[in-house]
Amino acid sequence: MSNDVSLTIELFPGGDEEQFEVQSSREIYFILRDIEKNSARAALYYDKRRQFILTSVIGVDEEGVWLDASQNHDENMQVAKSEGCIFVSSHHQAKVQFEIDQLELTKLDNLEAFYFPIPDYLLRIQRRDYFRLFLPAGALKCILILEGEPPRRRELSVRDISRGGIALYCEENDPDLQPGKVIPGCKIRLDEEVELTVGIQVRYISVTRLQSGGGRGCAGCGFTDLDGKMGILLQRYITQQQKANLL
Repeated sequence: MSNDVSLTIELFPGGDEEQFEVQSSREIYFILRDIEKNSARAALYYDKRRQFILTSVIGVDEEGVWLDASQNHDENMQVAKSEGCIFVSSHHQAKVQFEIDQLELTKLDNLEAFYFPIPDYLLRIQRRDYFRLFLPAGALKCILILEGEPPRRRELSVRDISRGGIALYCEENDPDLQPGKVIPGCKIRLDEEVELTVGIQVRYISVTRLQSGGGRGCAGCGFTDLDGKMGILLQRYITQQQKANLL
């Protein structure tokens, strides 16, 4: 899977997910069939999103979907008993995510498999307005000045950055970075001479589940007041980093 489509659950402030909704049953069927055809990796989250298994779509018809089960029967039983499972995969470089209300452990070609009805809707999440520069952990920092008495200063590592916004590594359930929250006056030092001062708004939180059972959060944020001068400086930095990576 490419760097910009990860097997994580995305959370949205109220109503924001509507822009990504696909409700046509025919379109949903073709998207899921393409995921099967392309053998796209997928994650199935269960146990109130605390655990997941890696899987793939192994069958699709106009009524339902079959997923590859794990080789552990007890784990498969636990998954099947969980309520509110979430499926995450990719379709042509866009993330596909939806909830599964009815999950059944069955067999396909004499092997254990999960089956569920075609969902009523799914989210096809694609954010490609700007090129996103992915960075090594710790390569770029964002300093947040958070409200309080006294105000708190917090430094977070940048996962990726573009003219449209920034993604920040954070805690799994980070109280400072809830969807919809606006944080003004953030500092991003691009190099020794260039520092951006911008406001950000948290748009979504994605969580990567680790095999250890823990989770790592990432906050996707949009810039609220990136002016023309700072936009030029940021684009220059992104272009320079792109060139350096090609050398």
